[in-house]
Amino acid sequence: MTILNVFIITIFVGISGWSIYNTACFLVANMDTGTVRQSHFRETLFQYLWIFSLCAIILGSMVNYLFTKKLLRPVRDLIETTKTLKEGKYPKPISMSNGSEMDEFIGHYNELVRQLEANEHQRKKIVTDLSHELRTPLSNISGYLNALKSGVIDGSQELYGSLYEESKRLTHMIQQLDQLKEWDNGSHQRLAKRGRVNIQEVVQTSVLTFKRTLEQRGIEWEVQVESQELLVDQEGVQQVLNNLLDNAIQYYIDGAPLVIEGKIDQDAYELSIRGPGRVIEEEDQEKIFERFYRSDPSRSRETGGTGLGLAIAKEIVERHEGEIGLRSDGNDHTFWFRLPKEGALD
Repeated sequence: MTILNVFIITIFVGISGWSIYNTACFLVANMDTGTVRQSHFRETLFQYLWIFSLCAIILGSMVNYLFTKKLLRPVRDLIETTKTLKEGKYPKPISMSNGSEMDEFIGHYNELVRQLEANEHQRKKIVTDLSHELRTPLSNISGYLNALKSGVIDGSQELYGSLYEESKRLTHMIQQLDQLKEWDNGSHQRLAKRGRVNIQEVVQTSVLTFKRTLEQRGIEWEVQVESQELLVDQEGVQQVLNNLLDNAIQYYIDGAPLVIEGKIDQDAYELSIRGPGRVIEEEDQEKIFERFYRSDPSRSRETGGTGLGLAIAKEIVERHEGEIGLRSDGNDHTFWFRLPKEGALD
């Protein structure tokens, strides 16, 4: 490209010089200056034109080269980073300079690379977590069955009950994964079936579902929910409430009662579940809605959690164009979610 531009500059300067030379010679020829002086003028003018033309070609070529190099540098960087991506690696962000359209394009490209890297990291994390979650119960079941087969141990009601609980936990995990897949891939179809639902009745149904568990654990509860009809997927909202209640019960510590509160807040309806629990560190609060995430570093299964319940709740609420979050103050935690009153969805 640079060679082509130099050739064009040379042609342009040559034509311009030839035109100036012939024009000047024509004008001088019409003057009464004598043949010798006219000849000397032509020679001098020709020399100067050659010098100026060469200077113009060299200077123009240098300027063109530097400008073209600067213009094409981002393109070369894009080519190199694309090659790096093709090799399965993630390149460093391409630097930007002057805020031009090219810089805007590079900015979007850098963001795309960052998103791809984040998705890859998340995919690997999910695979690792899923492998970890499945390995322990499968190892337990396989180990006990092998011991029973070999006659090393004798079967008992307690052992069969333990194996049943492990298999039930695996089934529950698979069901939750199916639910996440359903909301990931078919959420618009699900939400297309939404209808007007009184949120107070949904809360009462959830509380009734967990009433026996609450009584067995000796947990007191209070329900303070304003009546309000919302345009939602009833099954989805019911699942969000159930997941939040189940989470609150699992991590409950003795203290104040669980409070389920629902109130109208401007153009949205906010539902919250507040109760005492063990301290949740600030870094855990930011990740608690991620898939397979549990704040317990030992990944203890004493509570029976899989790290999917809150992720499912988040997915459902966001598909309703709502928000979900956690407010924590020491041992007092409030899980909340907001739904638009009109439930306007695509």
